[in-house]
Amino acid sequence: MKKNDENKTIFKQWTSVLLIIGVFAIFISGFCLIVSGFNPEESSKKELYSYDYNTNFDYKVYLKENNFFNIEYLGMNKQYIASLIDRIELTANYDFTSTKDLDYTYSYSITATPKGLYEGSDGKSVEVWSRAYPLFNSETISGTGKKFNISQPITLDYNSYNDLMTNFREQFGLSVDARVDLTLNVNINAGLAGSNTKDLSKSAKINLKVPLLQQTIRLNPDYVNTGHETVYENQNTKESDINIPYILFGIVLMVFAVVSFVILLRKLLVITKKSEYLINYNKILKDYGDIIAETRNVPDLSNYEVIRVKDFNELVDIEEELHSPIICCEVKPDVECWFIIINSGVAYKYALTQEYFEHIIKD
Repeated sequence: MKKNDENKTIFKQWTSVLLIIGVFAIFISGFCLIVSGFNPEESSKKELYSYDYNTNFDYKVYLKENNFFNIEYLGMNKQYIASLIDRIELTANYDFTSTKDLDYTYSYSITATPKGLYEGSDGKSVEVWSRAYPLFNSETISGTGKKFNISQPITLDYNSYNDLMTNFREQFGLSVDARVDLTLNVNINAGLAGSNTKDLSKSAKINLKVPLLQQTIRLNPDYVNTGHETVYENQNTKESDINIPYILFGIVLMVFAVVSFVILLRKLLVITKKSEYLINYNKILKDYGDIIAETRNVPDLSNYEVIRVKDFNELVDIEEELHSPIICCEVKPDVECWFIIINSGVAYKYALTQEYFEHIIKD
């Protein structure tokens, strides 16, 4: 019977552990809901459309007349001798493609920004001077459809910017590095065709860095060639930043999880103490059943000198010496049991209690 009680207790113990794991999962879910409420995921919004864009600078480096090259210009991605450069012919490209028809407006501009750069004490380049020179400004262009394209040719007078930065360095006596940044700026406003709402407001910038004051140069693109983005309903409104129902439900789940965790943990501690008690009780009966006599009545020890034994093995040693049986009686079922040897007016008593295992569980 006690063995069955032990099995039931262990089953309850594991059930409580699994419930605690489940409560922990609920707590995590509540936390995730709160985070999602303050930072709603795009997947929870209604998707309106998506779009792709491709950007780049195409260029040709035209050469001065010289005795070494028998060609008019050099192509992209090469190392160029600065003293042989006459001009750089470029085309700034921006391709926009949407999954749905849009009413759109866009404008763009191209600027050249020479910069003087000085190496700071930390080894990083610090800009000491710059000025933006506009090379092209478009009008605002409107249209309807899934795509539009920008392809704007421009000429960069390399030598004029190189001379400008040479004069700057000589006038101030600074050992500076220099470059000119060629930048395409694109501003787009768009919405679904036929709608008055402009869901898309985008500014794009692509930059090409052209070194100056060097014997040889290589042009360095500073932009992402391709991209894909999705536009969601009301993504530009402040209300979409907070999802109140998510936050409230998340708080409820977390409070429920904390309260349930406390209750289950207390229950688990009680069950664990009971389980340890039953395991030890059954082990004693199994190992020493031939010298133990179980009784339902609790002996009256008021007329005996009671000697408390700290360990059951000591009681076994006394039994072997006195050849007196060990009496077993449960004072409180599943809580406390006495093992007693009575001999010549003396009662040797060992008490197995549930409370004995409490400090072991806590440790």
